[in-house]
Amino acid sequence: MQSELDSLSLQAAEMLQNHFKEWRKPQLFVECGTGFEPEKLFDDGCQSLELNQLPGMPRHKTPDQEHPMLLYGSANGIPVLATRGHRHLYEGVGILPCVLPLCAAHQLGVNTVILLDSGLSLQKEIKPGTWVLLTDFINYHHISPLDGNHSMLENAFPDMTCALSQHLNSELMNALHFVGVSPRLGIYLSRPGSQFCTVSEANAARLAGADIIGHDMVMEIIMGHALGCKVAAFSLAALMAPDFYSQPLSRANVLDVCRFCSGDMMRGLRRGIREYIEG
Repeated sequence: MQSELDSLSLQAAEMLQNHFKEWRKPQLFVECGTGFEPEKLFDDGCQSLELNQLPGMPRHKTPDQEHPMLLYGSANGIPVLATRGHRHLYEGVGILPCVLPLCAAHQLGVNTVILLDSGLSLQKEIKPGTWVLLTDFINYHHISPLDGNHSMLENAFPDMTCALSQHLNSELMNALHFVGVSPRLGIYLSRPGSQFCTVSEANAARLAGADIIGHDMVMEIIMGHALGCKVAAFSLAALMAPDFYSQPLSRANVLDVCRFCSGDMMRGLRRGIREYIEG
């Protein structure tokens, strides 16, 4: 039986082809969290569409008081579908809005996914402003985007051992090196709620083996890999996780760091996209 997500992603894919002019099949889907500036990814500007126009998507603003956008255009000559912002599990809208854009991209033939979002560093050597290229993840949400959506999958029991593509990671690392960005490799822990973690929660995440902690990306990683996509994910260490002596954490400070670090990452991705597609 076709799931609701399967049906809505087909509708969304058709809508995107009809909405964007001079349509060419996108080669990548790039999801950028709030604060990043994916417009800098594109060659000569891009077309846009609010995510709330897609079927099944919430109409209200995110807790950051923004309407997430879909962007379409060429990045170094390669057609790319990207987002500026996205929907979050902590909004209480369910999993479907979080993964629908990615699933629509897959319906359009995209098989390469790059995710960017922010988090808190759990390690002293990962300073604020450092990008972390994920090699693995821990899902503390205790739910999966695959639940009830097996009609979309060739394999109902996908192996998550290599959910993050080593080949794609390698190409992106090389490209970012040329623009002066040197990501650390690390493990990401995603947890419920929009609140910053407590000191004890940060300590527990370290004991679990995590290097950076956040709210997002894990649902998209699982779904993208299960659909057969090559997936890479970056988390920007926007702030240090709290200790009993730290200053109160601020969402505004997180977004400031995201904006400051966005430009070099987009330049690196432009280079990496072409090298990966042509390689």
